[in-house]
Amino acid sequence: MKKINKFLSKEPAWRPVEEWSPDELPPSVKDWLSESGSLTRRIKNNFAGEFGVQLQEQGHGQALPDDAKQLMIGPQGEAFIREVVLTVAGNPVVFARTTVPNASLQTLDKLTKLGNIPLGEVIFSYPDLQRPHLQVAKILIQDLSEHTAKMLGGDEHVWARRNTYKIEGCLFLVSEFFLPIMFEA
Repeated sequence: MKKINKFLSKEPAWRPVEEWSPDELPPSVKDWLSESGSLTRRIKNNFAGEFGVQLQEQGHGQALPDDAKQLMIGPQGEAFIREVVLTVAGNPVVFARTTVPNASLQTLDKLTKLGNIPLGEVIFSYPDLQRPHLQVAKILIQDLSEHTAKMLGGDEHVWARRNTYKIEGCLFLVSEFFLPIMFEA
């Protein structure tokens, strides 16, 4: 089965957002990571410059082991995976990974045909969208792929969140990895 993973060399250690103390998770970081609305909309409202989505890779493959566990899809974890980089004025600000279990693809077929369309513009149009789980991770530079580490510009880590979403009874994951510039806005 195909491996789709341009961003990570080691799977993150996700923890529920409420388990992080204020000493561990700075308020400006928590504010962005806890955003319950569309991240796309918030980026557009907080940054000057044209917003863009650069598709890195997508297709059917094997979910990361912890993602498969979170989605309850078994050890093989077959899913549709989409990896993108969100940009402002052509500069990367977030890299993101969407994981949709194969069993959910008939219901969530729109998510497989996005190309360079922001995921947030689609999922937040569903009136029954739910977010049952939000988890956070601090990912060290050595746990990122070489390709991704270059985006850090000298910083030693990125903050990330993993949202479990539910539409029409179907679960899927959206993991978003925030480059340090995100916390300067």
